Amino acid sequence: MTSVEQVLAKAVMDLVISIEMTDDEEIDPDVSTAIVEPVGFLLNDVSPEVRQQLVRLFREAAESEDVPERHAMAVEFPEAIGLVEYS
Repeated sequence: MTSVEQVLAKAVMDLVISIEMTDDEEIDPDVSTAIVEPVGFLLNDVSPEVRQQLVRLFREAAESEDVPERHAMAVEFPEAIGLVEYS
């Protein structure tokens, strides 16, 4: 993967995790869903090969997360966004 792909994958994952971790008082849950849901649809509307590449990129990005709570969410990100089924 190129560094551009790695940066974009990390940016998408960080944005979604940040939104998901935000308290309901800070961002309306309906607004949060309106932002995050289309991202999930877009990421899932790809070929199996691209899906595998995305999963690999998100897993690599998760390794660099050093905040424990964010790391836990990052590790589960491919499953949470629907790219792979929970095992």
